Formats: sequence, C-alpha cells, structure tokens
Amino acid sequence: MTVACAAFAMPVDLVRAVRLVRAIRAVRAVWAVWPVRAVSAVSVLWVVACAHGGGDPPLANRGKPGATSEVRAVDWQNHTYVLDELGAVTVKAGHADFGITDDNKAIEAGAANGSYEVERPLFADIDGDGVEDAIISSVLSTGGTGHFSDIRIYTVRAAKLVELGAIPGGDRGDGGIRRVALDGNAVIVDRNVLAEGDGVCCASGWQRERWVWRNGALAEDVAARHRGTPAP
Repeated sequence: MTVACAAFAMPVDLVRAVRLVRAIRAVRAVWAVWPVRAVSAVSVLWVVACAHGGGDPPLANRGKPGATSEVRAVDWQNHTYVLDELGAVTVKAGHADFGITDDNKAIEAGAANGSYEVERPLFADIDGDGVEDAIISSVLSTGGTGHFSDIRIYTVRAAKLVELGAIPGGDRGDGGIRRVALDGNAVIVDRNVLAEGDGVCCASGWQRERWVWRNGALAEDVAARHRGTPAP
C-alpha cells in the first residue's frame, strides 16, 4: 500500500523521515492481517503527515506583518491610558473603575461611577514604515447607560509611545464598534447602525468600514463601506 501526500515533498529532518518510514512499514505489516484496522492506521498517518492547515486564513492574519517592534513589549492589559479630558486611567487585566470629579477628571478614590475596558491588542504595520503598531479597542462609561467605544493606534518613536490616530466609535447601538479585524495593514471595523424604531441598546443594522493610512493620517476608505441588516 502506498501512502502519498503533497506535504511529503517538503524538506523534513532526518529523524522525522526515519520515524515516518518505520511507521509506514508497521502499517503494511498490520494490513496483511487486519485490513480494516490498517485503513484506520493509514488514515491517522495521513492526517499527521499532511495536516498543515487548510482554507483561507482568518481575516486578522492576512497580509505580511511588519517587523516586530517595541509595541509588543507593552502590557496593554495593565497599562495607563490618557483619556482626553478625563486624564490618566490605569487598567488592570483590561479593566478600570474610577470616580469622576466635578471638573470631569478621573480619580481612583471615591465612588466608582466610571469604567474603562480595553480588548487584547492587534498588531500590524498600519503606517507602512516597516514596524508593527498596536491597535487597541476600548469601551468607556462615565456613568448612566452610555458605553462609548473607540479604537486607538499606537507606535513607538524615539523610544516613546505615541498615538498614531484613532477610529471614532459610538454609544452601543448608535455607532458602537462591535468587531475589529485586520486585512494586511488595513483596519476593518464593524459598527452598529440604528434603523428606524431601534432603541440605542439594540441596533438592527451594521456597517463595515475599511481604515487605511493615507497622506500621513488614518482615514476611512469610504468607497469600501457597505451596510447590512440584520446585524451579524
């Protein structure tokens, strides 16, 4: 019996080759006595030898990655973020609770009426300089029912962490970001879109956007935008 696979044409080290030959001989010996069991053994051997992935890669893995940079050394799930007028907020395990003063500043002490959550980062060379950047998705609540999402892009320049740009989000169903992925160095965003009669909590529509680096800034490729309903 012959066991064939396109993957056998790939170079393998000597030890693996010897083990594979021995395994094939063992299967042939079993085949002479127990044909049914041999078929199962050959099937297993084929899977081990030939299983090298199949189908299209996930959207987040498409495209050639940039060189690994300092952004991967940052612990984004335990990090201090500057949230515009609220000021600095430190997340632990991707989450922070904080109080808000009368002049709209975040403080750790006092009643925790605000919160900030960040997703695990994605990495890609967004600005095309040959070095990876970090894509951070987040949701901010300042009390009440509002939950405001956005995406920020960070890189390291001259040994300092800087923000390259941001993709605006919205409040839950009203423009809130529901999914972020990568296609090469483009950021793909799915956001909620309210249809007539929808409540802010529950959008029935969605919009897919493609954000790229253009003329020195992050911008949406509006021609690639499309909408759908119901929401995926």
